[in-house]
Amino acid sequence: MRFAAQCRQLRTLLGSAALVGTAVPATAHAQGPPPPASLQSFLQNTIHLNPDELRAVPNGKPLVKVMDTGDSREIAVFGVVWIDVPRAYYVKRAGDFPVSLKSPSRVRFGIFSDPAREADVAAFSLPHDDAQELTKCRPGSCKVKLSSVAMTGVRASMDSTGSAPDSAANAFFRRGMLGYVTDYRSKGNSALLVYEDERATVAKQVFDSMLARSPYAYQYAPSLERYLVNYPGDRPADLSEVVFWAQDDLPSLRPTVTITHALVYAPPELAGCTLIVSKQLYASHYLDGGMTIDAVVDAADSSSLSQTVYLVLLRRLHFDDLPSGGVMHVRERVTSKLRDQTGSVLLDAKTRAEQAFASASASAR
Repeated sequence: MRFAAQCRQLRTLLGSAALVGTAVPATAHAQGPPPPASLQSFLQNTIHLNPDELRAVPNGKPLVKVMDTGDSREIAVFGVVWIDVPRAYYVKRAGDFPVSLKSPSRVRFGIFSDPAREADVAAFSLPHDDAQELTKCRPGSCKVKLSSVAMTGVRASMDSTGSAPDSAANAFFRRGMLGYVTDYRSKGNSALLVYEDERATVAKQVFDSMLARSPYAYQYAPSLERYLVNYPGDRPADLSEVVFWAQDDLPSLRPTVTITHALVYAPPELAGCTLIVSKQLYASHYLDGGMTIDAVVDAADSSSLSQTVYLVLLRRLHFDDLPSGGVMHVRERVTSKLRDQTGSVLLDAKTRAEQAFASASASAR
């Protein structure tokens, strides 16, 4: 029964576009400009789009492709769509983190100051069911993803304070989140957790493997790859970034707490392109790791001529359990859901950006 429930939850996790965006009604799609030569080369030589797929890229509909990963617990998806707004406009909206981090499924979130302080987590509240679960968590048997040290620490905190489980768990988690973000900002990837809820999974190794299987990072933007590997060292100039926590509630799923490092960066080696990156530092359920790289690429080879962009999405998710084959075919179903969801996310990004830009342009007249 527990396996079947996990399968249903995984399908729901990726079946709801609300996780990262909201599905929008289908609309007519105008033909866009052809991709610039640099993007054409990337699509052909790195993503390996076939001739029919390449011809479909400018038609205004999201094109989505599942990529090989070499890891049975990881799913990777590529998507691209053209958007009729200037790159500066799209990037400005994405970099407005207090606004851009909001989503319909996000109950609450907070951006960590530097250094992190108590006020950053004042609004945090651990879901009630998770707080109850922590009273009986043991390494190898816990429904909340934690390290063994954290499991021992939270139980001790609950026992020593005499407070209600929710109150003690919230206080422990708030302290733990501040300490975790502080350690990450000081030590980088070596501070990432070892999840011991069911099996020992080293989050740093998961992230390193995902990045190693992302050749586009080090081939096309080596300055970004160096920063992701050596953080906090090798920080590029003119980079905007935040670390934030969030709680997302989706139907049929346990409310999930995440901590994410997000950045916006225009690498000098990629003219006419801005990268928007999300790197998962923690998730309380389902995922051992996750990384998304969005490239906002000028549709013209000369950025001074471009008033439209291509949005290229490259997303990798590493699940704590993703069985393949058998009666349930979980991996196949989750992959299908993620493919559909990625198309919805791209269409949502296109529709929202174009509507907002049209409205802003009309107001400016």
